[in-house]
Amino acid sequence: MNLRSAICLLTFLVASSAGEAAQRELTAFRDGSLIEVDALAVKGIAELALPAPIRDNSLRVTPLGNTGIEQVALLPFRMPDKAQRELDQLTEQKERLEDRLKALDTKEGIFEAAAKSQSSKAPRKTKTNPDPLASVRQGTDFAIAQLEAVITARRRTEQELKRIVNRIDQLTKRALGGPTARVTVSPANGRVRVAAVLAGNGWQPRYELRLDGSGTGRLTQLAQAAMPPAGYTARVTLGSLSDGPPQRSTPLLQGNATPLITWQLPVAQQQIALGPLTRFTIALHNTTGSSLPAGEAAIYHQGEYLGVVAFAPTAVDGLVTLSNQN
Repeated sequence: MNLRSAICLLTFLVASSAGEAAQRELTAFRDGSLIEVDALAVKGIAELALPAPIRDNSLRVTPLGNTGIEQVALLPFRMPDKAQRELDQLTEQKERLEDRLKALDTKEGIFEAAAKSQSSKAPRKTKTNPDPLASVRQGTDFAIAQLEAVITARRRTEQELKRIVNRIDQLTKRALGGPTARVTVSPANGRVRVAAVLAGNGWQPRYELRLDGSGTGRLTQLAQAAMPPAGYTARVTLGSLSDGPPQRSTPLLQGNATPLITWQLPVAQQQIALGPLTRFTIALHNTTGSSLPAGEAAIYHQGEYLGVVAFAPTAVDGLVTLSNQN
């Protein structure tokens, strides 16, 4: 095989591998998030561990190419064996440390009582105790030393318990995955697309209002959405799940709200008093042709940021008032 043929073959294999790689996509709607994943079967079984709990009756499996679906099963979430073993060990350690704290509580009470008892004794000189003050001091010092040792042991135990509880919390949060979709297909290397709606809400609305003194304001609606699960590409859309497939979607911006749509709206009222404590009241006429959901709005005047205020839900042709005055 010459070099040119080898390069062509390598290019073909890479392209084929890329075509078979699973496509993991998340679309955030106003009222929920849809995930879609292409899965390749191995020996007639395609399995996909969903990244989070899903809504009831939202699982959908579509055959791709000449694949036939024979059976679909939704298996409950199961923590990986390694993580489960660690969690079991940490839980046992946590219980032992809690028992130790209870024992230290009892010891502390005993030595506190002993120290008080020694310090309150009336010294009496006897033949067997010619120096009673030294005996009292010795008994008191011993009780206090034991008490200090108990307090030190308690502090170390509490620190270790805190570390273990934090680790248990980390494992538990990681364990909040979803069920596994198992699809039996033919042929043995068939491909399917698995779709499901994640439990929970979709994106949260935010707004930016920019005023330039022209009698209108540029209002931008943005989507504040959680970051997608690892390995997923995410987009956001204006619509809701009940609207069907999105007509238009926008790539989700990492770390920032994602701009979705911008309108130029008439300003019905504008009162702005600039100063160390800026005061403003602005009323907009909703001529967007659709209702606007509640959220928060950042206000800009002549390019200057004035603050964030609540944005009340607004009906079509209604007025929304944005004010930082109570």
